[in-house]
Amino acid sequence: MTEAPITTVGRPRLDAFLVYGGRGVRATGMGILAVLIAIYLDATGMSAPRIGFLLGFSLVGGVALSSVVVVAGPAISRRNWFALMALITGISGVLLVVTDNFWLLTIGSFFGAYAASGMHHGPIVQLEQAGLAEVATPEQRTKSFAYLSVFSSGGRALGALMAGLATLLISVFDMEPVDAYRTTISLYAVLNIAAAAMYMGLSSAIETGTIGGGRFSNPLRTKSRGRILGISGLFGIDSMAGGMVSDAFVSFWLFTHFGVNEGTIGAVLVIAQLWNLASIWAAPYVARRIGLLNTMVWTQIVANFLLIAFALSPNVPIAIAVFIIRELFNEMDVPTRQSYVMAIVPPDERVMMAGANNLGRTTFRMPSTMFTGLLWSNSVTAAPFIIAASAKLVYDVAVYAAFRGVRPPEEDLRDSVESDDSVAEGSQDSDS
Repeated sequence: MTEAPITTVGRPRLDAFLVYGGRGVRATGMGILAVLIAIYLDATGMSAPRIGFLLGFSLVGGVALSSVVVVAGPAISRRNWFALMALITGISGVLLVVTDNFWLLTIGSFFGAYAASGMHHGPIVQLEQAGLAEVATPEQRTKSFAYLSVFSSGGRALGALMAGLATLLISVFDMEPVDAYRTTISLYAVLNIAAAAMYMGLSSAIETGTIGGGRFSNPLRTKSRGRILGISGLFGIDSMAGGMVSDAFVSFWLFTHFGVNEGTIGAVLVIAQLWNLASIWAAPYVARRIGLLNTMVWTQIVANFLLIAFALSPNVPIAIAVFIIRELFNEMDVPTRQSYVMAIVPPDERVMMAGANNLGRTTFRMPSTMFTGLLWSNSVTAAPFIIAASAKLVYDVAVYAAFRGVRPPEEDLRDSVESDDSVAEGSQDSDS
């Protein structure tokens, strides 16, 4: 029997699908940007350190906007926050294609998520997590986040495929590369504006009593602040390392180090995202067998060793093969991490947990793209990939050591039920 994505009915279920759909549309735009942003900026004559700065400053904007949503979140409805943040991103995307002025692009990057660093950062992420946690039961919560990630990976795969439009415009229509890149990147702006329109269809089912009351909140006064700040800091280490090897830098590495063209890079990212889809889909079932925390940690350890292998690959076929295999494990921690952090705090602190995680991940990520740009200022080397993988392995060990004793309530309940069943079966065997 096929299970529904979440066990809710009516508007809550529709709201969940609007959140999924909005993520998919925005992810499609992000997939286009991930392939082309660094290549486009390089084609305009921008230096590698400036590209790194520009992408890093995008994360500064993400922190600022996320902070506004955390503190002022209760002032207006989540629906309006969703739509406003997507609209701001779309308008900033317009700025990216109408000017090549570095300072104007810096302003656009602040508001427009130019870093293309995935869909795990920025103010909309915390809105998605808190909203979905309202409309999913504890048993279905991990699966609902898995569906969100499936829509994300599917969108990014489609976007990476659409990035090949630039190659088509150059080769078939003899368009100048910069113009072809601009034309293709303009879709990023259109898609974010479309997502803003979708979010206006959300209902009050995604809200809590703390939303829309015209109040402000103080994250430091929550009862679970120690747990929230502790895990958010550890997530920040993982995010900092991840920012050094985002899809934009992987694309640039393949383009400059191996001479792979834009269309081929797009195809590689499409295949990688399809592997992501498979791993994300499997994540709830793996987590049910070994637990959310174990799934978060051990799949990432495998992915990080494969990242080192990718950096040291001697030729294009091996590099692409290792990168694609890595993607089978690289995203499995996303729905399990999101579900885990929503489970270990009370419902009224979920917005704070999601916001703190988001801020921690984005804050630590800010200098990482600039660091990669500096490492590549003289020559493009494998150093950022090796440094990032090593830091992520440190994070894996640290988060497991710190939180291995903190279990979600549903895992304790499931173990208790299974234990009672085992005792009952043992008693029946003894009686027989």
